[in-house]
Amino acid sequence: MIRQLFEIDRKIVEKYLKRNYIETTFLIGNIKYFGIDNNKELRRCGDYYGYFQKGELKGIIPFYNLGSCIPHYESEGAISYFVEIMKERDFKYLLGIRRIIEPLYENLKNVKSIANVSDDAYYINKNLKEFQCKDIEIQNYYELDLDIAAEFLVEASQIGFGRDDASIEEAKKTLVQMPVDEDYLFAIKGGKIVATACIQTTTDEISQIGGVYTTPIERGRGYCKAIVSKLCRIIIERGKIPTLMVRKDNTPALKAYEALGFEFYDDYMIIEL
Repeated sequence: MIRQLFEIDRKIVEKYLKRNYIETTFLIGNIKYFGIDNNKELRRCGDYYGYFQKGELKGIIPFYNLGSCIPHYESEGAISYFVEIMKERDFKYLLGIRRIIEPLYENLKNVKSIANVSDDAYYINKNLKEFQCKDIEIQNYYELDLDIAAEFLVEASQIGFGRDDASIEEAKKTLVQMPVDEDYLFAIKGGKIVATACIQTTTDEISQIGGVYTTPIERGRGYCKAIVSKLCRIIIERGKIPTLMVRKDNTPALKAYEALGFEFYDDYMIIEL
């Protein structure tokens, strides 16, 4: 059976997530900082549904206010239930480990309009090889003018990630609603922002890096590599493991991450609707 989950279900939800802590980092971080009950004013809140098998929670599918759906299940019995509820819900992105997402995608592709399917890899870093770049100064978002930082995030969303619906207001919400240990770093060169990356989500064991973008004219100079390296150092000093996702066809990024000590963990899928 499947039913909506609420704050009173936290104990069984956390037990499930702990069993799958590497594959459910977004869920763990969002629940830790924003709860299970949905506050529509917070982008990283959402509606959570649980799949139960013989009374035990065996799968979770969340629909976040920011437009993403990030399901996970331990039993394939969850697939048909998840597909039915996904048919009824509106969401912009479906993402997760490929072996989890692909069966859902195969059941949805003839029902939902699919804009893009990204073939990604999930990387993990247990042996950091640090990198620094003298040409830039790296600052956290709260050290910068909020409007200027938000403007650069809109550029990153539109040019780097193809999200034409990005807006200054939504970018500001992203920054001001971030928990204290989800750093959003920017590279400054000649008084201008040229690159960015952030900790997208964090758990007791893992911090996941994302939002990696360099303005086109400054690419190939190691600016994002330096930011990711600094984020890794911050994460490791907090006693956690850095992880990230990268497109398999993004050869420059793959080389940069592997040079920092990242190693392949599993296949990942991001589906844009």
